[in-house]
Amino acid sequence: MHIDEHTTRVSQRPLRFLHVALVILGCALLMHIVFNFHEYTSISAYPYQEIFYEDSITVSRGGDSIELVPVGITVGVRFYTEGIMVLATDKVTAPDGTKADPSHGKLSPGDVLVSVGGVALVDLPQLIDAIERAHDTLKLSVKRNGTTLDVEIAPAKSECGGRKIGCWVRDSTQGIGTITYYNPQSGCFAALGHGIMDVDTQRLMTVRHGQIMESCILDVRKGKKGAPGELIGEIKENNIIGTIRKNTPLGIYGDINTGYPALPANTHAAARHDQIRQGPAKILSNIEGGDLKPKLYDVYIESVNHDPAADKGLVVRITDQGLISRSGGIVQGMSGSPILQNNRIVGAVTQV
Repeated sequence: MHIDEHTTRVSQRPLRFLHVALVILGCALLMHIVFNFHEYTSISAYPYQEIFYEDSITVSRGGDSIELVPVGITVGVRFYTEGIMVLATDKVTAPDGTKADPSHGKLSPGDVLVSVGGVALVDLPQLIDAIERAHDTLKLSVKRNGTTLDVEIAPAKSECGGRKIGCWVRDSTQGIGTITYYNPQSGCFAALGHGIMDVDTQRLMTVRHGQIMESCILDVRKGKKGAPGELIGEIKENNIIGTIRKNTPLGIYGDINTGYPALPANTHAAARHDQIRQGPAKILSNIEGGDLKPKLYDVYIESVNHDPAADKGLVVRITDQGLISRSGGIVQGMSGSPILQNNRIVGAVTQV
């Protein structure tokens, strides 16, 4: 990955391929993590009741339509967790070659470290500094399955210098995704069409803060059966266009700069569930480099599940030959693309 002062270039499947920082505390390591690939020409999608989650919107099956702006623009997503998530524990090799396992039986994958020595944890450097400063033991508050626990760990001396507690952790992630819509009245947006999950623990990550940033698609790696497709893009880190407030199973939500010039302005009604039909529809997405203007692509809604308890409500098949020729169908990075039918927003692309 190339990083300069103004931009970050990333090759990633943003909903399934995220750039993360992993640390066996004391030594940092940057890695790419691949999620399971999922999207070809037939996709599942959330209908409108699920994706319109924001606080300012109340939707009922028989209520009046609300007016939203479908977006379909790819953006960079930077996400910082609330606390620091434990991915795994590991042994620490001492200068004499012996091994210690200071976190064994005390920390577990999925734990969230929320404070050290009574001080709230904000980021990894703060935790690493606390480990180095600890005299005998490190006092941590840990959230596990909704319960807060207090644990004490004795850092071990490492062969590469410094002290470690022997665990892999994550406090942030980054990738590319697509904005579904924004509300011109409230300035709220929805994106991705599914939550950001930790790749190792498969748990929904809790958001401390985050941003969406302008991105430019440089290339599309075509998907095919048995091999993932992806958008390859450049994130313009200085061009922040919104902040993230929530990470939910249905997507990320926050506040957007409605004056951002690349945002479309035409509103569409949000379809009620009983207005969604099997038949032709469109998805709105931008996959061409250098052009932030999204395009409409033909799809076909094959089935609509009217059960509100269903995991996903729509099954959509890509029929646009231009899109299939260019990308092989839906590739990673297009999740969150709004689905339109009869001039209404009916859902968002999420996965097969």
